[in-house]
Amino acid sequence: MNDRIKDKFNKNLDAISVFVFMLCMFSYIMFVIKEESDLLAHANIAKDMLVEHRLFTTNFLMYFLVNLFTLFSGSNVPMRIALVSLISLANTAKYVIVREAFKEWTTEHVAKFSSVALLFVYVVPLMYFLKPFGIFLSAQNMYLGYYVPNVWHNSTILCMMPFAIACYLLSVKQFSEYSEKRNWLITILLTISVLVKPSFFFVYACAFPIIMLSKYGFSKELFRSLIPLLFGGLCLAYEYLTIYYNGGNDNSSVVIDIVQLFTLDFWKAHILYLAVSLSLPILFISLYWRSIIHDREFWFVLIMIVIGIGMMWCCKETGPRATHGNFNWQAIAAMWFVYFYILKKALRNNEEYPGFNRGGYSQYIIISAFCIHVVMGMVYLVKFIVTSNFG
Repeated sequence: MNDRIKDKFNKNLDAISVFVFMLCMFSYIMFVIKEESDLLAHANIAKDMLVEHRLFTTNFLMYFLVNLFTLFSGSNVPMRIALVSLISLANTAKYVIVREAFKEWTTEHVAKFSSVALLFVYVVPLMYFLKPFGIFLSAQNMYLGYYVPNVWHNSTILCMMPFAIACYLLSVKQFSEYSEKRNWLITILLTISVLVKPSFFFVYACAFPIIMLSKYGFSKELFRSLIPLLFGGLCLAYEYLTIYYNGGNDNSSVVIDIVQLFTLDFWKAHILYLAVSLSLPILFISLYWRSIIHDREFWFVLIMIVIGIGMMWCCKETGPRATHGNFNWQAIAAMWFVYFYILKKALRNNEEYPGFNRGGYSQYIIISAFCIHVVMGMVYLVKFIVTSNFG
């Protein structure tokens, strides 16, 4: 029995190491950085939901688990420890899910490094680094304005991501061969993700049926694949009603504003950030377009990132919730899947371009560029920890 436990421990030492690292890092963010992250705010929200007897309103699942883990005590420090532990477990689950996915097409060693890379991968905030040269002196941030694949300061998106990733991986398999069992697993995972944070659902609900339609046409497989969207949509409607029509409405609402898209000021403020953020995906497409143009997974992530950024630009809240940025997070989730797809394609054997020909050099270029983006993610995290400023 002891040998079995020891063997299990050794086989999962990488995941344990990830958990310990995340526990230390998020503990520091929670108890030292405090107000510069929203982790403390989310712990306080969980307490407010308990005190005000509204444990099952809004996107409640993460807050409910925090209260459950502290036995509904309402004590500040235990609730903060519970939230840190929950986020650390979520990021560890994210690592394990991605590691196991990569094992299907590469070695275990490479799968581990790939999963770690996807925990940290970031954009290269070019305008921030050009400041010493007297260019873009107003670009004071390494995060705000960019469309990044990872964040470290938002509790709900951190807790949502493992469910979104598992849902995504199962959905991609549906593009090849429909499975009823898999469809119900997707339903469960998508529902959980919506109850934690609805951001992934916003982009998934647009992209998934389009790809399924391209594969199955107007068949029973297509209509059955809409079941997850039905359950997710019901949860989203429930959250919308409990946020905006719960009797204590703070006069906030959701509006769609496309007028700003037709102004020069809007594009002057966004175009450079957009170009920098999409530089790696554009490089990837330019090198791999022949092998991805007929890949449904490529179109899946492309539709998600277009919808994610489009919602970020066009959808907003009014009233007291106007500064919460709740329509930003779907772009971050979608961007993570873009980077996942890039690394997946770069590591898989390219049958069209074997060896050291064009495909081989393309692989080296993309993996090298990807490594730079991973290093940049580590630099950003160190900057966040040292300066106590997530911007």
